Amino acid sequence: MRQLRTEFSDKGWTTSSINRLLMKFRDKGTVDRRQRSDRPRSARTDENIDQVNGMVLSEEDQPRTHSTVCEISRKRGIPKSSVVHVIRKDLQLKCFKRQCAQELTKVNHTAHKLLLKKFCQFATDFIFFTDEKVFTVASTVKEL
Repeated sequence: MRQLRTEFSDKGWTTSSINRLLMKFRDKGTVDRRQRSDRPRSARTDENIDQVNGMVLSEEDQPRTHSTVCEISRKRGIPKSSVVHVIRKDLQLKCFKRQCAQELTKVNHTAHKLLLKKFCQFATDFIFFTDEKVFTVASTVKEL
């Protein structure tokens, strides 16, 4: 065992791990891992992946014809979590929920434009506005 540890010092083997390996070889005749009894895929099959792909994306000439995760789950008869796994892992897409947004008034629209002019073009892609706090383009100054 010392000879194995010195010869393969870069592996970081311990005496107990070498003993376990030798006992496994003596008992089973091999050191290969045993075959797992994995449950076969039932929801993430190739057929379901193709079906979900067709339902989750809108056609270019027909916008807003896509289905939601709940609708796909109901139509295909597979769990919502499996639909999300197909979308994320197999199709490599992200699920977003539609949100209602407040329309900007003309005053807010011009204020946004003035504010965006202060930043360079590539930085404005990462800026978004919320209604959490009222903002102005000019800074406020307190008078004493």
